[in-house]
Amino acid sequence: MIFDTLNSSRCIIFTIEMKSTKISCKDCTFKSQAVELLNEEDLGLMDENCAEVSCQPGEHIIKEGTLSSHIAYLKSGLAKIHMTGPSGQDQILKIVTSGSYIGIQTILTDKIHRYSASALKECDVCFIDIDLFKALIKRNSEFAFELILYLCTDELNYFERFVNLSQKQVNGRLADAILHFTEIENNHITFTLPLSRNDLAALIGARRESVARAMKEFTDTGLIKVEGKQVTILNDTLLHRISRNG
Repeated sequence: MIFDTLNSSRCIIFTIEMKSTKISCKDCTFKSQAVELLNEEDLGLMDENCAEVSCQPGEHIIKEGTLSSHIAYLKSGLAKIHMTGPSGQDQILKIVTSGSYIGIQTILTDKIHRYSASALKECDVCFIDIDLFKALIKRNSEFAFELILYLCTDELNYFERFVNLSQKQVNGRLADAILHFTEIENNHITFTLPLSRNDLAALIGARRESVARAMKEFTDTGLIKVEGKQVTILNDTLLHRISRNG
């Protein structure tokens, strides 16, 4: 069984719960645009070589340094992509939402995951056998083209994030992060911050103390209200201005 393979390759580090009922790939309403282009035969092959699991907050979806035997597709939930740096500190590279592929970068370049992915909220994840994934890329040009579009968009977004981290001050980076989480929550002005203060600092490339000072400045000036992990935006216009100006 593919689930046994997942365990033996140590892709899942924590105990995870297999869903009691698995919807077939053909009938799934959470398919990616690439999978939407597969014919009935290919969808059947994917269904035979795919396992759906639920990950709780804090659990690894994939772990840096483990065998990359499967591609993970985030059907629902929220996760962080993170990597251990040369100093041993954990750096958050980005936040991913439903509809994201995880581990696809290693499909042709390496057999070992170069980064980790951990659930921030409860996640439903499909693990697809990597050999099947490669076969579908080779035999279905439309499937491959959609994956290329996905990777290109993802890389351009990362370029923009890298420039912002390099050139914006802490206040600008914090404003970016807050606005990003409102987008994830369908632009609701009140949302629950899914990160600890340490993780928030790792996300925006700042020290925890610097983030704490910036958050206090935002609350003192009436930009936001913070109650525990709940954040409410009070001045959206000014927050966007800080984000633009950096």
